Amino acid sequence: MILIQELLSPLIFTVILSFIFLYFFAKKKFLIDQINSSKHKQLTANNSTNGAILCGGIIIFIAILFFFNNDLYLIKIFSFFILIIGILSDINKFNSPKYRVLSQLLIVLFFLLNNENLAIADLRLIFINNILEIKFVSIIFTIFCILILINGSNFLDGLNTLVVGYYILVLTIVVLTSLQFNLYIDPNIYYFIIVLSVVFLFNFFNKIYLGDAGSYLISFLVAFFLLDFFSKNDSVSPYFICLLLWYPAFENLFSIIRRVFLKRNIDQADEGHLHQMIYRIVKNKDYINKKYINTATAMLINLFNLTIFIFSYKYYFFTENLVLVIFVNMLIYFLLYSFIKKKLNQSR
Repeated sequence: MILIQELLSPLIFTVILSFIFLYFFAKKKFLIDQINSSKHKQLTANNSTNGAILCGGIIIFIAILFFFNNDLYLIKIFSFFILIIGILSDINKFNSPKYRVLSQLLIVLFFLLNNENLAIADLRLIFINNILEIKFVSIIFTIFCILILINGSNFLDGLNTLVVGYYILVLTIVVLTSLQFNLYIDPNIYYFIIVLSVVFLFNFFNKIYLGDAGSYLISFLVAFFLLDFFSKNDSVSPYFICLLLWYPAFENLFSIIRRVFLKRNIDQADEGHLHQMIYRIVKNKDYINKKYINTATAMLINLFNLTIFIFSYKYYFFTENLVLVIFVNMLIYFLLYSFIKKKLNQSR
């Protein structure tokens, strides 16, 4: 258990580091939003976010480099490679989605080969578990899950605080579950929450963006912490982890299916994500300050997910309940998507 006093150091360090990067990057005009801001330009009111800096991932990496325990040296090493892929994407030096995914795949593969205990081998279904007993199959399946999460998180990064806020909620629920039910968690998770909370505040005020580097890095680290939490607590259902990560993962899967069905290029960005459609609905509301529509939309989405998490975390071991909640979430997603799409089409 981490003492409150121990959390002050990463808090102060990350705040100071954020101000330093804001000053330095703004002065050098490096990683400024205009370099790669297509996601944000689609979801920006009155250009209020122009000029923000895509340094969230770098700040997070430096902070964890200092405050994560030395026994997590492998996660630090592989996080660095994930970060580099994101930075190269942010500065338009690595524009091919296919090659980015391939690079991510190789990094995650080597990471899991060095951490085989994290590979998913139990889905609470005997016939599937028999297949997952084959280590190669287990590793490939886990790689698939992590890649879906990483790239799904990047899809969500068009709204301020959506990604970082979502993962703060996820990690907080994991901590709450472990404390209430005496489950093991890696103590470094507390440092991670503090670092993310600082970045959240800078993101909230349109000063710092995550960029591809930040969204890739956060989701990779969250995947590690949740897989570690699952592997070291036999009572935790795999569908509890699935529930906590359902939104970015499902957003990615649904996006791929939608584009294949509509015969659109999977590599190209579109404006058909649910959060983008919700944004277009919210921005027409006169009672919301146009400057904060972007963030208000993210808060609304995360409030829904928080409600689901609070309702479900006590059933962390109850597979049937968790599966039901996941299906309900997907149903709500489909119904909301169809309703908003119809309403937007009518307003054209």
